[in-house]
Amino acid sequence: MKNKNESDNRECMTHGEEWAVSDSPEPAVNDTSESLSLLNFEPFSVSALIKALSYIRNSRCQCSDISAGSLFMWQKDTDLRFCEWNNTFVIRQDIGDQPAFTYPEGADPEGMTDKLMQYTEINHLPLRFFAADDIILEKILDDARLKNPMHSYDIRWSDYIYSFEEAKTFKGRKFRGQRNHINKFRKLYGEPDIRFLTPEDIPAVENMLDEYSAEHSDAGLLEILELEQTRNLLPVYESLGLYAAGLFVDGKIAAFTIGEIIGDMLLIHVEKGLRRYEGAYPVMYSGFVNLMDTVPGHSLKIINREDDSGDIGIRTSKMQYQPVKMIHKHLVHIDAPAKKMTEFPVIGAGSTYLTSFRETDKPDYLKLNTDSENNLYWGYDYREDAGLTGSIDENTFYDSAMLDMQAGDSINFAIRLSEEGGMAGESILWNFTADGRAEIGCRLMPEYHNRGYGKAAFGAAADFAEKELKLKVYARCFRENKPSEKMITACGFEPWYETETHLYFRRKSSFENN
Repeated sequence: MKNKNESDNRECMTHGEEWAVSDSPEPAVNDTSESLSLLNFEPFSVSALIKALSYIRNSRCQCSDISAGSLFMWQKDTDLRFCEWNNTFVIRQDIGDQPAFTYPEGADPEGMTDKLMQYTEINHLPLRFFAADDIILEKILDDARLKNPMHSYDIRWSDYIYSFEEAKTFKGRKFRGQRNHINKFRKLYGEPDIRFLTPEDIPAVENMLDEYSAEHSDAGLLEILELEQTRNLLPVYESLGLYAAGLFVDGKIAAFTIGEIIGDMLLIHVEKGLRRYEGAYPVMYSGFVNLMDTVPGHSLKIINREDDSGDIGIRTSKMQYQPVKMIHKHLVHIDAPAKKMTEFPVIGAGSTYLTSFRETDKPDYLKLNTDSENNLYWGYDYREDAGLTGSIDENTFYDSAMLDMQAGDSINFAIRLSEEGGMAGESILWNFTADGRAEIGCRLMPEYHNRGYGKAAFGAAADFAEKELKLKVYARCFRENKPSEKMITACGFEPWYETETHLYFRRKSSFENN
């Protein structure tokens, strides 16, 4: 997932009784306390990343996420942190607004797993693993300590793997298109001039990126972030052990690439070329591969060109380069409450019903998620969600909710006015913690506001979480939102604590009995 930090912000609703949602439970326990001295997660900095390089370079995982380049490129707004304990290493990062960890690497993965279990329980955090390839996923699923795991992956963030030898020459019929582009480049611009970049080349690269940005004036949020972080990477890539090369035409940079070596894998993080130079991309790609073949001390066998982020054009292009396999990056949630459900319930609450999502809900769920005014009270604006890539259609939000549920990150109910009726809104349980807590929220389409449906759905979901799943349930609202405060307390919640902006509530019975 490159952590393209897919926004999943479910802020407090301020639309009367129809809107309420929880936030993180209790202020975090002080990391300097004796009870938490077991693990210390150091916040991201370039120096902290450099200290982690020895573990990253020796990682058993081939996912692009666990690499110096990706961690640098995608750390913005993810609360990226590093922890070393007993010669064992773990990365912590927010994935979908909830903390997740890499599977321990180093001398004592068994011991570190025990420490993670303690750490997440004490800190009221979920125990989730991200960037788990098939090998690591199997290790997690085979660990008897890690009970009730659920997992899923998003194909948008799966990595493309290629043969290093094939990319050097593009021999064979299947690479005829690439060879044609390279030959055209030679006819137009002469023999390719490809070489490793030096510090003196950086201003020229920055100028090339200015032109690249102008060529991509319609770039989405994710592309803008990638370009910004590419610029930020340029001054530090050498200190992170990365390699950069450029394609020069008449002394100017037509394309450039940044990558790194992990084991026998060349991992390519940045591939940028100007449109006006026909064939620049295949020329730069193959040229970079051949340059990297000259780096001493390595025997490179595969190339990881990362994911396609759901962009159909990028997907088509990457498939044309004939990948030998894909690496799927699983998100794994340990002790997922949904794992305890033998079937998805139908919950009746007066004239309101909570059911599973249905294929027929897709148009309504799209409407629910793209109503920006209505979602002001949900704390979400799809226009600011960098995780939304490609075209937005009826599958976009529905598929995202399905992935969240498959990973055990949430239990999403459709709110209906009859068991077989259409979707009137959504009620959700999520942010499940290792010590058994859960957030709860609901939102309705505007036409169903102020008719009591929100209170019924919110209360029914809370009852289910407390009594059937044995969870400790909490909620919040803005301090000035008296209708929402009234609704929450009417559903059996009591004041818990306050912040400058919010009032927090919990169901005392659930905390005492579960």
